[in-house]
Amino acid sequence: MEMESTWKSLFQRRLVIAATLCDRVHGLLSEAIEVVDVDVRSRRRHEGPCAEETQRALEGATAELGLAIASMGAARHLALRGGAPCPSAPLDTVDDHAGDPAVWCALERLEKAAELAIRVHDGLERARGHLRTAALLAVLDMDGVAGGGGGGEGGDCTAPWEQSPCFSEQLSGAMELGEAMLKAGDLVAATAGAREAAFGDIGGVN
Repeated sequence: MEMESTWKSLFQRRLVIAATLCDRVHGLLSEAIEVVDVDVRSRRRHEGPCAEETQRALEGATAELGLAIASMGAARHLALRGGAPCPSAPLDTVDDHAGDPAVWCALERLEKAAELAIRVHDGLERARGHLRTAALLAVLDMDGVAGGGGGGEGGDCTAPWEQSPCFSEQLSGAMELGEAMLKAGDLVAATAGAREAAFGDIGGVN
């Protein structure tokens, strides 16, 4: 009984950590997209301090997301080993915890959260790649635009469908970042649901 109490406490703690980290990821992405969105709407080049600040936020989000994924994996590992009659012979699947509704429900929600976390990570990496390229093009002036990179204030009269390489990368980065942020919102809900289920609130957040 004491061993069960120990692994369950650790299991719950890992889910609390994962939920907290995912909430931070969503916050960092929200801050980053505000900066990128302003640049895109005003057709300004994404360069200088703003670009550096955004990249730092995205790097931070990637790091926090990696820690969250690790905590999710640790929670699953604890449940499969701790819930087994012998820890050296872990349970095969989540369904083997069907006799413990709180743990089973938490693990079910955790699986969905882990899938979402991978999708957020992939979208985040794509966004970082586009925005790094946009910043590099802006510095090298490879798009040949002396002003703000488009038809906004201080820019040229480029037609909306004739985007410079720099602005095209900015736009792609903004779209990827927006999609990653939406998935991060779903991830926050999923990890919160897993956390609440682990503490017995099976009818809580879905």
